[in-house]
Amino acid sequence: MVVFRERYAMVQSQKNAWTRMISSWKCVEVSLSPTRLRLKLHGLMGLLLKCFFTDIEHVVPTGRVVSFGRNRKYLGYDEIYVIIEIPGGGTRKLLLYLERGTEFIEILRSYREEEPGE
Repeated sequence: MVVFRERYAMVQSQKNAWTRMISSWKCVEVSLSPTRLRLKLHGLMGLLLKCFFTDIEHVVPTGRVVSFGRNRKYLGYDEIYVIIEIPGGGTRKLLLYLERGTEFIEILRSYREEEPGE
């Protein structure tokens, strides 16, 4: 059950200098359910970006979201940072540019508070 979806978002991976230069303006769908965060490229621009190893597409269990918060407003979008655990160890910082960033944070926070052991 998806409780948050924003179809025309932008996501930027902070993996390296290359991924920080890639612009995914309005071609990423961000969806959130009680169990996972999903970032998926779509459309013609999304198809082109897949060829450039952008490190944008992720499906992350909500339990593997290490931290998140709001940085600033950017061109009318909320810049949200999300730090995730990646398969194989380590973490990755992603920047999400969402029109409904506050709503995204509130929903994700509510799921994180419901996790056992926290």
